[in-house]
Amino acid sequence: MLALFSRRHRFTTALCLLGAVASLFLAQLPNDTRSEWFRSLARPDVLPRQLERKIGFIWTALFLLTGLGTAAALAADRQRMWKGGVIALTLTCLALNLTYTFTFTRQHDLTAATWVAGGLFGVIAVLVLIASIGRLWLTAAFQLPHLVWVGFATFVTARMSQLNG
Repeated sequence: MLALFSRRHRFTTALCLLGAVASLFLAQLPNDTRSEWFRSLARPDVLPRQLERKIGFIWTALFLLTGLGTAAALAADRQRMWKGGVIALTLTCLALNLTYTFTFTRQHDLTAATWVAGGLFGVIAVLVLIASIGRLWLTAAFQLPHLVWVGFATFVTARMSQLNG
C-alpha cells in the first residue's frame, strides 16, 4: 500500500484517483433519479429508503477504491500483461457502469439494466480473479466491495423489474 504513495508512484495514484472521480461524475450525467418515473417505482423490501439515500456516497467510495486498485496494479512489480489486463477490465467496468445508469434512468428499461448489471458483475468477478492470479492483492481487495455492491444492485434491479413489469 505504501508503494502507492511513494515518490515514484504519486503521480500515477493521483491520475487514477482523478480518473475515478471523473468517471463518477460522468456516470451521474445521465442520471434522473429525481424524476417522477423513478419516484413512482415500487422497490423491494431489501432496499430501505435510508440505504437508497446513501447510494451516491457508496458509488463515490467504490469509484475511489477502483482508482486505488488500478493505481496498485500500476505500482506493482508485475509484467505489463497483468497491468494492461487490469486497466482493460477496469475501463470495461466503467463503460458498463455508464451503460447501466443510462439504461436504467434514461431508457427506463429495468430488464435491460438488470442484464447490464449482471454483465458488470461478471466483469468485476473476472477482474478480481485476474488480479488474484497475478498476485495483485490490493487490486483484488479494492474490487471486492464493488463486486458485492453490484451483485446487490443486480438483485435489486431484477426485483424492481419484476415489481414494476
